[in-house]
Amino acid sequence: DEVADADAPRISQWVDDETIDGSSSGGESDAEGTHKAEADVQMVSYYLSTLPLGVLRKAQQSLGQVEVLNDSDSVSTSEGEESDVDDSKHLSIIPKEEKHDPQRQKKELAKRPHKHAPTEVSSKRPVSRRRTVVEDNTPKPRDPRFLHLTGKYDQDKFRQQYSFLPELHTNELETLRKNHKTARKLLANSPRDLRPAREEEVKRLELAVKRAESAVNRDARERVEAEALQSVAQAEKQKRKHGKGAWFMKRSEKRDLLNKARYDAIAASGGSQAVKKAIDKKQKKISQKEKKSRPF
Repeated sequence: DEVADADAPRISQWVDDETIDGSSSGGESDAEGTHKAEADVQMVSYYLSTLPLGVLRKAQQSLGQVEVLNDSDSVSTSEGEESDVDDSKHLSIIPKEEKHDPQRQKKELAKRPHKHAPTEVSSKRPVSRRRTVVEDNTPKPRDPRFLHLTGKYDQDKFRQQYSFLPELHTNELETLRKNHKTARKLLANSPRDLRPAREEEVKRLELAVKRAESAVNRDARERVEAEALQSVAQAEKQKRKHGKGAWFMKRSEKRDLLNKARYDAIAASGGSQAVKKAIDKKQKKISQKEKKSRPF
């Protein structure tokens, strides 16, 4: 091998600066594009991993399976395709409007034949979470009057069996009135230390007298109404025997009949002044009720 001379002349070649800058910038741009594509792919995979399966299934059905092309020869083409895939993935996240399914239409409930008929209600209701864990075997009190074994309630039969109650209520009212009168006399002549207790006793007897009066008035009203209805029923029964068809009393007719029977009974016991007093009391009660129901 020939040893190179250190003092020998050297040959150099001139190269343009633009060519050097272009070659270096081209390498840097290629590396930067590769890193950007890898970052985009990682970002798309991260978005896809966070999406729920239902959204992915809808996107697959609507857009089809998207294939990502990995072409190492054309970096720019693959970069553009990856950006398109990224955009399509993001667009597929937005759910499309569901198609109108005729089978999912709300079931229309049948209309009621009349207003008193039962309403059809959906059976798809949540079951209550309350459960009977331990049964309560303690004896529960029952009233024999309301058992099914005793049969249905008959008002006429009940009135016959408990016919002693009106007389009992009348005797109780008389006794309470006497006790109330005596208590008031004692209150008037009572010493100072006994006055509060006797005042409480007078108030208690006043309330008891009012309750007894209401019971007596209710018994008299029920007796009058029962007699009026019984007379109409007997008259209708006689008419049917002579060939008249079936007839049933309306609510308005029954109300008018009972009002007439009440005022006739009041007129028989107290005269026309008692009827006028009862009518005025009724009108006053109605006017007070209307006054309370006013919004102003």
